[in-house]
Amino acid sequence: MIRPTSMLRFGTSFFLGSARAAARSPGAAPLRAPPQLRRPIRTFLALTATTSTLAIGYALHQSTNEPLYARSSEPERGYESQSQSQSQLHRGKLGSISPSVFLWGRNEHNVASPQTPESDMVKRPKLAAQFTGAILRDLVLAETYGAAVDEKGDVLQWGSGFDSSPVATATPRPTLRGYDVLKLTATPHKIFALTRKGEVIVFPSSSERQEINEEQRRSNSSWWKVWGSTDHGTDHEKIMPEQALAKGEKFVSLSAGESHLLALTSTGRSFGLPLDLSANVFGQLGVRNVQLLSVHSTSVSSGAVRVKLNPDPTLNEVRRELPAPPTRIDPLLLPPGATELPVIASQPIAPVSRPRRTGSDVRLHDDESTQQAMEEDIRFSTVLHELPALREIEIAELVAGARHSLARLSDGRVLGWGANGYGQLGLGASLSYPSIPAPTEIPLTRCYPKAVRVTCNRIAAGGNLSYFIVDAVDIPTMKQTIDLLATGNGQFGGIGNGSWAHQASPVKVKTISGLLEWSEEMGKVAPIAIKDISVGNAHIALVLDNAVDQGGVKFGRDVFVWGHNFYHQLGTGKRSNLSTPQHLPPLPYAGLIAPPKRTVASVEGATAMEQQPENERTMGSGTLSPMPHSRMQLAPEIKVGKKVVEEAIVAGDGGSAVYWRILNP
Repeated sequence: MIRPTSMLRFGTSFFLGSARAAARSPGAAPLRAPPQLRRPIRTFLALTATTSTLAIGYALHQSTNEPLYARSSEPERGYESQSQSQSQLHRGKLGSISPSVFLWGRNEHNVASPQTPESDMVKRPKLAAQFTGAILRDLVLAETYGAAVDEKGDVLQWGSGFDSSPVATATPRPTLRGYDVLKLTATPHKIFALTRKGEVIVFPSSSERQEINEEQRRSNSSWWKVWGSTDHGTDHEKIMPEQALAKGEKFVSLSAGESHLLALTSTGRSFGLPLDLSANVFGQLGVRNVQLLSVHSTSVSSGAVRVKLNPDPTLNEVRRELPAPPTRIDPLLLPPGATELPVIASQPIAPVSRPRRTGSDVRLHDDESTQQAMEEDIRFSTVLHELPALREIEIAELVAGARHSLARLSDGRVLGWGANGYGQLGLGASLSYPSIPAPTEIPLTRCYPKAVRVTCNRIAAGGNLSYFIVDAVDIPTMKQTIDLLATGNGQFGGIGNGSWAHQASPVKVKTISGLLEWSEEMGKVAPIAIKDISVGNAHIALVLDNAVDQGGVKFGRDVFVWGHNFYHQLGTGKRSNLSTPQHLPPLPYAGLIAPPKRTVASVEGATAMEQQPENERTMGSGTLSPMPHSRMQLAPEIKVGKKVVEEAIVAGDGGSAVYWRILNP
């Protein structure tokens, strides 16, 4: 039986991200592919060519349909490193580890810890036993379910939002299979999958809605499907653009907000898809004329319709109310010579004010429950529409917040549109309207002197927050820094500048911005880049690209978290929100020994014995305290056979996760 390559056994030095160090260590085993992967497929010579083809096809079909975790209960020993040297990534910890997934945060729906459904929250990173030894292409956390893509490109799901039955198990179950999925985008009722071919597939997040009807099952039961590559056991639909893409063009990224989805193609074209009828109330969708309700045997509608989703015109109205007229006048205020008090109307006419609308006026059905069922159906909208305002403009990156959208151009400028009630578009106080329906350039230079050239190389959004990773170059001195700018809702500390106020203009996150380190490759001090940033609804996880190569062994990449922490999604062990980025303790890998006490230099230069778990756990960046020596650091790239993997962190809806991500699936 062929085991997946995900079931690896990483030694301590191999976990560091340096295969060379493991090879040089005494007694280290050579890095070879497992014998099962080197063994050729054998066939019987007595079979005819046709019979052999059918037999091989059936075997591949059976292997594809076999659950991942049913055939990978033990780690593969072919990759185990025998080195017992100290780890630079986890200093002072000895032992061997295997690829693991850690989950923490909200657990009301059995997402962070399916094994302990009685716990509503998980305070610190907890090992997910159901993923022991697994390497993944992607992992997403919604409020009621979790989803991941295994190394073969099949989708796995868990949580009560996926399966609410009393007999539901903690083990993730495969759902969409055979499409070679690379990335997932989670919404409350639907999951959007991006395949290697650049196709967009949508399927229900609930296992009950994933069941196909008998008519579909009969149409998919052809014997040709026996050795086909697609599993038709999950109800799904392919999302198509309104007009066919050019030859060689494909979709490369997806991003979803509360009610809208954005898609970007390989040529820089941008598309939008409404998830419900409120998709364009703030103008966040970027397109108004859309097609809804595709024709299908399982659809609750009778046919496709075209509707116009207009932004709410009353959102930006200035609502002024006239003061009530007085009911009596003081005689002392009368002008000289006045002998009579003026008559005042007893019932003044109040100004007429229109009620503010909270959603779209478009109705698809008179019954509210039926309309909601239409919006939650995967065939509510299956046509991607190109954004008219961005047509013929090359977009390098396209992301969606809860009700706003951001687009980064290839020249480093950024456009924003949609909701702006918290200043999440970063347009400043002069344009602090609740809604900006047209793409507008965001000024990123307001927190810099005039002689500084600012270029944005990455954007991120989540909830009512926006982030910009920029290169700032001082033109007179040519000094370069890499900064993180934030704007939007600061109520839970998401701005990261130590305050709890909203920000209408981008401001620096000082703890992350302008960091420097010595570069062995360049032989000089260089800016520390930002490797990755993941934004949940109101909390943020960021990874620095500071995996310094020293003596052939790489250190890990530092992790910072801040923002909302009501569900312990930051993993600090406390429930208080954080307004400045902070480190986390090391991940609790099984088999690692806790480091001993160490003598470290204090701020004044004296020495003191440090108790690692207690003292360093309270040391957060952005303060006068020194950086904790033992902290969460994610392993950089490791080549495992033909795959390259790294540790990655993701911030979801009330939860967070660390997993081993495949970089070349």
